[in-house]
Amino acid sequence: MANQNSVNPGAALNTGSSDNNSPHFPVVGGPNSISNSKGPVSEDEAKRGRKTAGTRNEEGDLESQLIDQTKHQIRALAQEIADLAQSQCEPTVFYQGFLTRMMSALASVGGAIWLREGNDQSIQLQYQVNLKQSILASDKEAQAQHSQLLDQLMEASEPTLVQPNSGGRKGNEAGNPTDSLLIIAPLRVANVTVGLIEMFQRANAGPTTQQGYLRFVAQMGEIASNYLTNQRLSSFSKAESMWQGLESFIRAIHQGLDSKQIAFTIANEGRRLTEVDRLSVAIGSGHHCSIQAVSGLDSVERRADQIKRLNALVSTVNRSGEPLWYEGDDSKLPPQIERKLQEYVDKSHCKMLAIIPLRQRQTDLQTDVANRRIRTDAKPQGALVIEQLKDSRISPALRLRVEVVANHSEIALTNALEHQSIFLLPVWKGLGKLALQFQGTKLLRTGLILGAFAGLGMFLCLFPWSFGLSGAGTLIPETQHEVFAQENGVLTEVFVTDAGNKVVEKGAVLARMQNNDLYVEITNLNGEIEKKKAQLRSKEGLQNQSLSPVEKLQVGGEIDSLEQEIKSLGLELDLRRYQEKRLEVTSPANGEVINWQTRQNLLNRPVRQGQHLMTIVDPETVWQIELRLPEKRISHLMQAMKETRENLPVSFGLISHPGKEYQGEVLHLDRKLDVHADDGNTVLVRIKFDNGAIPKELLKAGTRVNAKIECGRRSVGYVLFHELIETVQTKLILWF
Repeated sequence: MANQNSVNPGAALNTGSSDNNSPHFPVVGGPNSISNSKGPVSEDEAKRGRKTAGTRNEEGDLESQLIDQTKHQIRALAQEIADLAQSQCEPTVFYQGFLTRMMSALASVGGAIWLREGNDQSIQLQYQVNLKQSILASDKEAQAQHSQLLDQLMEASEPTLVQPNSGGRKGNEAGNPTDSLLIIAPLRVANVTVGLIEMFQRANAGPTTQQGYLRFVAQMGEIASNYLTNQRLSSFSKAESMWQGLESFIRAIHQGLDSKQIAFTIANEGRRLTEVDRLSVAIGSGHHCSIQAVSGLDSVERRADQIKRLNALVSTVNRSGEPLWYEGDDSKLPPQIERKLQEYVDKSHCKMLAIIPLRQRQTDLQTDVANRRIRTDAKPQGALVIEQLKDSRISPALRLRVEVVANHSEIALTNALEHQSIFLLPVWKGLGKLALQFQGTKLLRTGLILGAFAGLGMFLCLFPWSFGLSGAGTLIPETQHEVFAQENGVLTEVFVTDAGNKVVEKGAVLARMQNNDLYVEITNLNGEIEKKKAQLRSKEGLQNQSLSPVEKLQVGGEIDSLEQEIKSLGLELDLRRYQEKRLEVTSPANGEVINWQTRQNLLNRPVRQGQHLMTIVDPETVWQIELRLPEKRISHLMQAMKETRENLPVSFGLISHPGKEYQGEVLHLDRKLDVHADDGNTVLVRIKFDNGAIPKELLKAGTRVNAKIECGRRSVGYVLFHELIETVQTKLILWF
């Protein structure tokens, strides 16, 4: 608006914000007048003109055309004012367009629009044209007289003509101190006068023309009143929407007492209420604040460079204790804030930035929004960060919404942080909930529940039940023989067929291997022995010849050396032949080869010395169970064996034959632990059972078994929860 700072109409004239700079319009008169280049023409003058021109038809025609043209221009201006009132333009734009067209239609020397605003409902100038050129601009007595006039007309709420230089002589009496005719019409909203239209007209018009002026201004005042009504309805709609959003925001941030959850709620709901591009919430003291929530993000990456820079900026602003409003100009900021602000803006590319410290609040919900501005002694506990990415302007409405959000955010964060600072808070919450169960109608229900739990506890602690240790194992024969490869080689022949004829006798050849390296070595050794023997025969032939003693001695030494070499080569040959004989794989005992597809799996297969080839089991052997018992259950087994001093009974079932349970007893307990991939450290327990109770076709090596060793009777609770008790004993008690 042109001027909203004046206290009364007279004082406002000294600071009028607008002269008549509107585009040129044709200068026309009122509804019952015509105009010339000097201004509006009265009815009397028009009559005299018509009498004088009665004999001149051409001048009469021109006069009729001028009147029609004037009426057309007035209708056009009135229609423009009506169209302007129906638009959604800003009030200042409407006031300017309205006064400009009114002055063109009436050929006025000036005009003004007055409205009641503020809590004191004083009338204030909204827009004016050419008032600085009147007496109201400099004469305070005239201003006071004019102000009294406007107040009276506001109460009267009727269109009025006020003649120039009229009114009382005293300065405090209402009147028109100007040389212009004042044409004043009320502006009404919902049948309540909210303002006035004031037009300054030349005083040379007749009474009939002045009444035409008044009717025209009154009609245009009704159009302006419609515009103000629409503006008021629009503002009410916006205010209602804002209050609904504020109510939703307040309800959301006060639903819980978790500071992080409240921070996320403030960031997301506050962004909708303030209508900004991004809103962030920081929590912490002035020395160090950290961003806890950013609108539109589920989580905050604290190691991101942008977040680190924002944390440093917020901490610095909080230490200063004053809000930061940045619109692109940082020349007036302290150096420490300016440097960190530029570092963050260079990274985030925001156009507008506001950081509002959130201070600790005394939980007084009646505190006004304005009160938070003077509470500079409270310690900051966080901050709101407002960002606009495209628009750098900070409107008064945005400041107000941000202040409202900050005010309620302070209260919510104060409550949450104070709540979280309570020592042993979860314990007190639990005790409080427990205490509620013993009040009112809940007492009987709580008593019944506690009684049921007590009965269940007595049952678990006092009622005995069979206690067993379960484990997984396999069927194994009591005696079985493993066949290994005694030498390296390739299995060229396998005499065990895949057709089921796998029963063998002790010493029977099961397979034959071939070792080409060993064959070459034997051949080389035979050749070397024959070579040495030929040399020996040659030397022995030399002994029969006549030789000198020295030569005989030399030949005798060579013969001894050859004989020794032949003996060594013979021993080595015997060893290689023994190895060759070991290439035949023989059965170590009578029995049945239990390997699947033996010939198919072994034939033409290279093997190394010590590699397992076959397993031979006597068909009439006794079968046992080798059970793997976890290490943590050994103590129960040892205690049960000590108490009974007898073999403990065992119940088991075969995986291959589910639904059938068999009985056995513990035969032997291994004295060392074995490492098993699935169960960790385990101890092997050998279990014997009646082989006749199980069909013979089910007795196969490696059949999996689930077994349970009976270790006496314990309470039901111990039987069900002994593993949990052991876990507590091994992992928790040792900590204290």
